[in-house]
Amino acid sequence: MKTTFLILFFGFSILSYSQNPHYESWKNLAKDNISLQPEYGNAIKTEQQIKSDNDFIEDILQYYNSKEEASAEMLKLGMNYLYEKGDFVTAMKRFNQAYLLNQNNPGVYYGYGSIFFNLGAFEEAKIYYEKGLKIKPNHSEILTDYATVFLAAYYEDADTENLKKAKNYLEQSLKADSKNSDTMYKLSIVSMNLGDCKNARNYLKSAKKQNNPNITEAFEAELSQKCD
Repeated sequence: MKTTFLILFFGFSILSYSQNPHYESWKNLAKDNISLQPEYGNAIKTEQQIKSDNDFIEDILQYYNSKEEASAEMLKLGMNYLYEKGDFVTAMKRFNQAYLLNQNNPGVYYGYGSIFFNLGAFEEAKIYYEKGLKIKPNHSEILTDYATVFLAAYYEDADTENLKKAKNYLEQSLKADSKNSDTMYKLSIVSMNLGDCKNARNYLKSAKKQNNPNITEAFEAELSQKCD
């Protein structure tokens, strides 16, 4: 089932699986560099590091009205580096800057989770998704990717409990954002695996209406085969 999972799931990501840095290599790269660790590794910073942080905050607030606004911009930049440029290093640095500016920005933890998700480190991703959901329980994007972690587990162990959990979080996500086409697409996959062909087709149709770019021919072929 793992091969099927890779075909279906990494089609969701803008990055191809072959472009993603290996998780073990990432851990080696980040272990001695707190700027590459989420939340700066919760390290006790040196006086020089604290001064650099304060200088950064002072400088950036010349361009934004508040720390919250600046944090949102750093998050946006981080997502751009991650998904448009495939630059995990710069993405993590931007997410940490967003964290420095506003630790209550749920998107920061979504960013951390997105890095680990794209590294295939699903359990680590789950940790940060959960942190983001504690701040904003109805964050649609986090709910969708959090659900995807359980869907990934289902493809590993065929445990339908993981499938049911994925369905629950995806339904919460769609309730929070009725136009989230990735949620619709993943609900189609979940429904197919639960044997609910009617909803599988309906969710796929809705995702197509929203012009979801991630729908794969492999999934459509599997849906047709299982739901004929």
